[in-house]
Amino acid sequence: MPKREKPRTTTVNGVDAVVLTPGQHAGLESARRQLGGAQAQVARMRLGLRRSQELLGEAERVLAHLPDEHVGSAGGHLAAGRGIADLLADIRATLPPDPDPEKRP
Repeated sequence: MPKREKPRTTTVNGVDAVVLTPGQHAGLESARRQLGGAQAQVARMRLGLRRSQELLGEAERVLAHLPDEHVGSAGGHLAAGRGIADLLADIRATLPPDPDPEKRP
């Protein structure tokens, strides 16, 4: 196993600078790309969570405005054995727990 090189430092115009070898530079660039990919994945996950929360809110608004005669005629069920409360519970179950409910839009 090759011995790791110590980073060289130099002073340029009164500022300390680190001089990287080509291998160290390549490793740094690889780490930057990995970080960028991870940040993009987190951004996609946040967007998906926000969309899911909006969907839940929209479903709650639509179901809350159903006329009583429609809900009553179906016995409060949307499908065999499935009620409105069950539907909302299913939607909520697919969402990850909200770390801070006070920050909801």
